[in-house]
Amino acid sequence: MKNLSRSLVILMAVVWCGSCALPRVAAPPAGAPDEQLECKLPLLQAELARCEGELQQASGDRTTCLIRLARLSFLLGELSPKSEKQENFEKGRFYGETLAREQPVLAEGHYWLALNLCGLAEMGGPRRGLRLIPEIVSELERALKVDPAYDQAGSHRVLGRIYFECPSWPLSIGDIHESRRHLSAAVAIAPENSTNHLYLAETLFKLGKFDEARQELESVLSATRHALCPHFLEEDRQAARLLLRKR
Repeated sequence: MKNLSRSLVILMAVVWCGSCALPRVAAPPAGAPDEQLECKLPLLQAELARCEGELQQASGDRTTCLIRLARLSFLLGELSPKSEKQENFEKGRFYGETLAREQPVLAEGHYWLALNLCGLAEMGGPRRGLRLIPEIVSELERALKVDPAYDQAGSHRVLGRIYFECPSWPLSIGDIHESRRHLSAAVAIAPENSTNHLYLAETLFKLGKFDEARQELESVLSATRHALCPHFLEEDRQAARLLLRKR
C-alpha cells in the first residue's frame, strides 16, 4: 500500500514518514525521520535486520534503535507484499510497545505503536479495526501531548483521518468536525506536507466548504513533502487534480 488513505480504508489515511532514508549515512537524532534515500524494500529490509542485530547487542540506551525498528516495521508493513504485512506490523507493534514502556515520556513509542496498530486493524478487517480504534486514538493522543509536530504533525493527520473515515456514533467515533480540527492543525504545523492538505480538502468537501477545499487542493500541488515517502508526492498531486476536475 502506498499511502494510508488506501491502505487503512476503515481507520485512517497516511501517516507518516516524511522520507525514508536507508542505509544511514549517520545516525539521526532520536525520533527524527530520516531524509536521505527513497523507500525501497531491499534497503528497508536490510536496515531492519541490522537494527535488530544492534538491539540484541545493546547494553545501554536502546531508545534510538527501538524508534528505528518501530518505524521501519511500519514502513515495511505498508510497502511489502500482502503476505508479509501482518508479520511486519506485529513486529512494529512489539517494538512500539517496548519503546512506549521504556520511554513513556517520548512521543515516538506511542506514535509508532498507533500506526502499526492501524496496519493490523486494516489487515484484520472492519470488526478488528473498530475494536482497535480506542487504543489507537489513545496512543495518538499521548504522542500529540508530547510533540504535536512529530512526523510532520503526524498525530493530528492520523487522528483527523480516523475521525473522517470511521462511522459516527453509536457505531464508532467518526466526527467530521473533529476531523477538520485535527487536519487544520496539521496544515498549520506542517504546511509543506501534501497529505495534510489533501485530507483537509476531503474533509472540507464533506462539510460543504467547497472554496476552502479547493484552496487546500491547490496547496497540494505546491507542497514539497509526502506523508509516507517522497516518491509518492506525485500521487497526492494527481489525486488533487482529479478532485479539482470533479468539483
